[in-house]
Amino acid sequence: MLMKVLRQPGCEVIWSNVLIDDKKVPHWIGNNEDHPDKGFNFQGEWFKGKTDEDGKPVPLSHPNSRCTLKCDALDNYSREGENPDGALTRVFTYSGRDADTMPPVWVAKTSDAGVVIGACIVSAATATEVGATGVKRAPWANAPFIPGALGDYMDAQFKFFGNNKIKEEYKPVMAGLNYFLTDKARGGDSSKLIGEKKDVKVWLSWLERYAHNEVEYMSTPIGNLPKYEDLKSLFKQIIDKDYSKELYTRQFSLYMDNIIKRVELQQEAYAKEDKIPQTLFDILSEQKKELLALKDAHGSIISPDLFSV
Repeated sequence: MLMKVLRQPGCEVIWSNVLIDDKKVPHWIGNNEDHPDKGFNFQGEWFKGKTDEDGKPVPLSHPNSRCTLKCDALDNYSREGENPDGALTRVFTYSGRDADTMPPVWVAKTSDAGVVIGACIVSAATATEVGATGVKRAPWANAPFIPGALGDYMDAQFKFFGNNKIKEEYKPVMAGLNYFLTDKARGGDSSKLIGEKKDVKVWLSWLERYAHNEVEYMSTPIGNLPKYEDLKSLFKQIIDKDYSKELYTRQFSLYMDNIIKRVELQQEAYAKEDKIPQTLFDILSEQKKELLALKDAHGSIISPDLFSV
């Protein structure tokens, strides 16, 4: 649907960091189309084989190439989004590029804990952050775009999601998503992902059922986790994929040292910020306390089977 809109006449599109050919047609790496040998892009005139001053190839389009278009240009756009009374939102998800710590999906036990999930995203640098490398804190994955002090933004989040005007049956599920776990982080020796990006369809399907009380869950210090039998069924139903118990155990085991270090990282970093709500520190402190007690009792790697009884 997106490619149809981007190529059919009559739809207004705002492009950035793509290549424009001599017929004013935009092109970008990864569009699965034939590319021209010359054009104009983010650094000026471009031709196939062009290199920069260091001799490195200049790509056809910038890694951060983007497009913007109107929602109603897409065939599956819902007018309910324009309802002046608002649209019921059942699930909010927060995700970063986390290679070694959090499981693929976990649900906050309270709205305050849900805000903390968003506030504590840690992510590998992307092409959006020019010159950035490695892994760093990325609150809500949009810190560069927060209009004002981070503490004020966080306070507004706590007040919004914790508003007692939201009826209990309409309180949204707030969850973390992570499909960047690597084999190396779970006892293997390669940097390949455990699972695939399309598995997100299953994680979201499980969250939808969680929101309607159609699946069971396991309570842990970091939040509520899915049970194996539910995921096994959904993998087959949603993406026709066999999901093994061995993979489930690798993905959803809690690697306590990593998680505790992650909590401490957030505690130390936010302690240096101004006007951070005490709620964040209280939740992180309680999580760390429970995690340490669990580690003392059961070790550094805890299988999800421990929580399923």
